Amino acid sequence: MPKKEFSALKMTNKTRNILLLILVFLFFSLVYQYFVKKDMADFGVCYQGAKRIIKGEALYRISDGHLQNKYSPASAVFFAIITFLPYELAKFIWYLSELIFLFLSLIISYNILPSKQKKKGLVLIFSFLALIKFFGREIELGQVNIFIFFLLIMMIKASLKKNDVKGGLLLGFSLIFKPYGLVFLPYFILKKRFKLIASGLGTVLLGLILPVVFYGLRGNITILKAWQKTLSQSTPGLLDHYDNASIFAFFLKIVPDESRELAFIFIICSGLLIAFSFLWMMILGKRENLKKPEVLEYSFLFVLIPLFSPLAWYYNYLYSILAIVFLKNYIGKFPKVLKYLLIANLMIIGGSLREVLGKDVFRFYTGYSLVVISYLIVLFHLFYLRVKIKLGQQTGVRPLKLL
Repeated sequence: MPKKEFSALKMTNKTRNILLLILVFLFFSLVYQYFVKKDMADFGVCYQGAKRIIKGEALYRISDGHLQNKYSPASAVFFAIITFLPYELAKFIWYLSELIFLFLSLIISYNILPSKQKKKGLVLIFSFLALIKFFGREIELGQVNIFIFFLLIMMIKASLKKNDVKGGLLLGFSLIFKPYGLVFLPYFILKKRFKLIASGLGTVLLGLILPVVFYGLRGNITILKAWQKTLSQSTPGLLDHYDNASIFAFFLKIVPDESRELAFIFIICSGLLIAFSFLWMMILGKRENLKKPEVLEYSFLFVLIPLFSPLAWYYNYLYSILAIVFLKNYIGKFPKVLKYLLIANLMIIGGSLREVLGKDVFRFYTGYSLVVISYLIVLFHLFYLRVKIKLGQQTGVRPLKLL
């Protein structure tokens, strides 16, 4: 091909990509204008908190009611970066940022898989569709969970490359916003990733100290106590809330009020069973000399974030991105019965919408936190892959050592 023709073709491809980006931007701008702009209440809380911290004002006020700030003071410092922009512009930028974080999170989740069984496009599209209702609600509220997941999946990517300092920085940074990353702490202790833990701890300590810039030393201690008080007062009364979808809520709702002790027994037994199953998976992954066994283990731990968070709203199940991508990629490894069960389960997860189920069935599904059952099935499938199917088994078996 002549050089000029090749250059013209190259320009054409570049132009096509630019046009595609413009169309995508216009599409999501319209989505924002007609479906998202009117809400994003949680981003409003973050923006307001950032405004207050810049002025050295109290962050946690009972007068804020339902929209009371529950994020750490350090997270307000982070959002202070965009408070110099008008609120509506800052809101739109956060909306676009969340979309970018989601896109990157899906791609990274696929790229770190031990092996690629299905084409990337198919895996990511079906995973996106299975979780789209969680993504939609998250973005509609302007929440920070997609951003936190992005930080944690980047942490996992760094840890797989043995870059523990970077991984710890990302883990600690995520903890500044919400404590969900703590689910990985026992795992890293068992894996003896102490450099990662130390790096994460250092980042958290820096985050706790950072608001001193705005409040001074005494003022920072006061604001940290106010944060702790806000969390301790608001959490207990919401454990069996209609929209709470944690395993705590599930058992508290299905057990009669006069048998609350029985509900906590079920919760403890479930926790012990899941913990034992996870330890078994870790031992098998080490003993069988599997390729990147940590990815399946991380997938399992991500699902535990919404399951065992005392307050887990439905959109918190977006933390299952890696688990769903993992299962979609390896779906052909399951026997027929489990394969069809997985497909049906993912359809229920993605299709449990008011428009699909109808008002009464949807209220029953949500009111009894039945999504918990779906994610216990997800955990079972992950467990089955490790116990029954040795994914990426390598030649030569190393002796089993302590975790």
